[in-house]
Amino acid sequence: MGSRNIKTIKGKDYLYYIVSEDGKKRAIYCGLLSNPESEQKALKLELAQLKEQKKNLTEKVIEIENKLRK
Repeated sequence: MGSRNIKTIKGKDYLYYIVSEDGKKRAIYCGLLSNPESEQKALKLELAQLKEQKKNLTEKVIEIENKLRK
């Protein structure tokens, strides 16, 4: 699952959304922390990641249920 990170550069706070892909962390720039659109971008990234996890978990549950029926 991802996380939010705030980096201060030259006195300004910037919002990043951190994701792990293939064991590597990647920071996705969302914008100035003071900009409400930055929070929206971070939330959209988190939602997309959660939906992907939900899809993967649902597939795994179905796979296990099918194995138990045999």
